[in-house]
Amino acid sequence: MIKIKYTTLSLFFAMAITLFFACKKTPEGPPIKTALVGGKMTISQVRSLFTGLNYTFTQDVSLYATVTMTDDYKTLYIRDQTGAIAVEQITAHGIYAGDSIRINLNGSILKLTGTASSLEIDSLDVSDSPTCKVVKLAVGRPTPPIPVTIAQLNQSASSITFHTILGSVASPQSIYDGQLVEIINTQFSFTDTSYFIPLSTTSTYVTPTHLLYDCGALNNIQLSLYSGTTDFLTQKVPATKSGSIVGAIGFYNGNLQITPRSFADLKYTQPRCGVDTLTQSFVNCYYDINFGNTFPGWNNLNTYGNFVWAAPSTIGGPPGYIGADNTNTTTARNVMWLITPPIQNSPTKNLQFQTMVTNWLPPFPQQLSVLISTNFEGTAASNNLYGQYNTTPSNPAIWYDITYKFTGIQNGSDSLSYFTNAGIGTGLNGAVMLNYPGSPLSGYTGTFYIAFRYTAHQYLDSSQVYAIQNVAIKD
Repeated sequence: MIKIKYTTLSLFFAMAITLFFACKKTPEGPPIKTALVGGKMTISQVRSLFTGLNYTFTQDVSLYATVTMTDDYKTLYIRDQTGAIAVEQITAHGIYAGDSIRINLNGSILKLTGTASSLEIDSLDVSDSPTCKVVKLAVGRPTPPIPVTIAQLNQSASSITFHTILGSVASPQSIYDGQLVEIINTQFSFTDTSYFIPLSTTSTYVTPTHLLYDCGALNNIQLSLYSGTTDFLTQKVPATKSGSIVGAIGFYNGNLQITPRSFADLKYTQPRCGVDTLTQSFVNCYYDINFGNTFPGWNNLNTYGNFVWAAPSTIGGPPGYIGADNTNTTTARNVMWLITPPIQNSPTKNLQFQTMVTNWLPPFPQQLSVLISTNFEGTAASNNLYGQYNTTPSNPAIWYDITYKFTGIQNGSDSLSYFTNAGIGTGLNGAVMLNYPGSPLSGYTGTFYIAFRYTAHQYLDSSQVYAIQNVAIKD
């Protein structure tokens, strides 16, 4: 009898130890060896189970993964050799980045986080109780982020539409969804300077989300602060520099976004950057075009009137151009600006483009100007140009007129040879050197912008129409 009693007590003690360590989140000593629960699935296999409707796991099945990031609340980001995914805990409970875990998926739900948003594992029980579905196998595992550019992120994005009994469901797809990444060569909009990163009710300078751009503002991604991380609270957007950012990638309403894990992972210590070269033909330009999507990085805005650069029907000739005119205007004066993405200066930078002009008569003033700025803020939203919407901007852009360098700017005609080089006689294919003596770019090592400004007055020069094509800024 005594022997039986001791055996029973020993079994009870062993069971208690097993249960205790099965949900313990901070193991000491060697990793805990645990038996496989049910079958085994990878993250890729889990993702493949989604067909448009929520999928509930009703049997024991094990998923082994490493935690790459947490939001200090309920969200975990995990990855294995096949992919990554976000996990929502029922309650936050002692799991950290670098933890190697085994998840029993029984009882959890595979679902979208919202309309056209990321896929996640929801309702995971990680509490210290008999219902716990997580075993921590090891701690301190390396979780290096994957280096990537904004362009690579955007190129990876696609969508699958599932037709279900509840209707069509769009599921966005990307190999980076749920992954911890480091986006390199990025910068915030200069207009975000002095803004606090998180939404705050105690400050007048607030915005809950911010756009990140690559060096030429040719691609962007939204920064999201759907996070419990507190070290962002009093931090301002590092908008005067360029650098990299570490965070988890996800979809929200069909758009990619990055959720940073810590303010320390915003490494913006380099000067603002731009593209080295730029070529733009303006193919596919037409009236009412979604300009920002078709020609990313460019700005098309007006400072007087309601006209912007487009493909005016009054101009004939070959396709692939953008034009400006003052025909059928409802305002007496129109001033419209077509501004390039930021360009990284070098001693050999040159500019060439082609122009065509119609209805030009000598008494009329030249309406097309070419200008350079080194302090334009880089987005149409900044509107730091003088104009009807902001007549006294706090930080007006300084623009230097270099139109006189383009001696052929009015030579093109719809009755002659259509488009001709605007810089005739100044270099190969009309290239004009931008670092000439006295130029604002001489000795300058930062970024600059080129603007094509069209100015028209209804009662003086409304008949003049300009078009440009084949803009090239090179070394």
